[in-house]
Amino acid sequence: MIIKPLIRANVFLTAHPLGCRQFVKHQIDEARRLPPFHGPSNVLIIGGSSGFGLASRIALAVSGNSNTINVSYESGPKGERTGTAGWWNNLAFQEAMRLSSTSHKDFIGDAFSSLMKNQVIEYLKQTGIKLDLIVYSLAAGACTNETTGELVRSHIKTIGEPVSGKTIDISTMSIKQITVDGATNMEIDDTVFVMGGRDWKSWIEQLDQANVLNQNVKTVAYTYVGGDITTRIYRFGTIGRAKVDLENTGHALHTFLASKYNGEALISASKAVVTKASVFIPQMPIYVAYLFDVMKRHGVHETTLEHKYRLFKDMIYGLNRVIDDEGRLRLDQYEMAPSIQDEVNKLMMNIDDVSLLNNQATKQFVDEFYQIHGFRIDGIDYGLDVNLEEISFNSKLE
Repeated sequence: MIIKPLIRANVFLTAHPLGCRQFVKHQIDEARRLPPFHGPSNVLIIGGSSGFGLASRIALAVSGNSNTINVSYESGPKGERTGTAGWWNNLAFQEAMRLSSTSHKDFIGDAFSSLMKNQVIEYLKQTGIKLDLIVYSLAAGACTNETTGELVRSHIKTIGEPVSGKTIDISTMSIKQITVDGATNMEIDDTVFVMGGRDWKSWIEQLDQANVLNQNVKTVAYTYVGGDITTRIYRFGTIGRAKVDLENTGHALHTFLASKYNGEALISASKAVVTKASVFIPQMPIYVAYLFDVMKRHGVHETTLEHKYRLFKDMIYGLNRVIDDEGRLRLDQYEMAPSIQDEVNKLMMNIDDVSLLNNQATKQFVDEFYQIHGFRIDGIDYGLDVNLEEISFNSKLE
């Protein structure tokens, strides 16, 4: 099969396994070039197949010499379907780490479900592994309410008046105006149910009850604060309401873990990155594009891997924590520096559609959007006929 990017309504329907392999290899090579640090022995990453979760896994495994367990909801190739990028990322990680001294396990399935939690716990008990760190990096658009059997969906909406702004139509490379409507109370509640702290709390409680947590155990979940450009969506919209719930859950978990394990629960405010959801938020693709450009010119831009490496080396297992009044680790300190925000805001006030599309920063954003799906990766022959079954057979998830 010759795999080409197939995009519908800004959603990639294909992923390239060789590109994903190279994408993961680039991050692993990055981690190997960075100084090692004394990381945790055993880590559970909930949502470790892409984005911040994958970068966390690589930073901990390669630079921190940690054993990792990943839970992610992915699908492999079937018929004309190529499988998801996360599926191939998991395989690439396992392949790259096969000769390492550390051990790595993948669970493929619904991290929200009791079944998956029980499977992970059973594995921990059978192997005698106790966890030193739990990274909660789950990003999902929906989950099942196991009490009612209902599928609950999250919503990217405002609370109050609608918000309009520009985004990039990736398939046509054109600028589109999109509007995010105000949410109903049910849509707010549903978003909190899916994206808030409920599931993180459930994981920690069940791991505690199963006696598979070590003394001094830590757990961290990721949030985003952002600046004026995205505040109506991120801090004062449905996502922001869910993040507040996540952060409040972190405070409660911290009290519990500190008392019982001399441990801690942490919330880390991450930088803006290119994600699958970026293009559905008004102004976000433009903000990220210009942000990266400004940060690079000021010498403070970090790759996703470098960003998470700094979190674990300097803040969670180091002595260089930056903490705000809400108790959050401010890993986003470079993005949120007033000088950076001011420069980005000024650039965004003076743009038109033509200049925006021709801007190098915009082109880099689009390239990264392709790359998280395995496309536009240097060194990959995209005209090659790829045997998906053979790749899947020769590689396996441990």
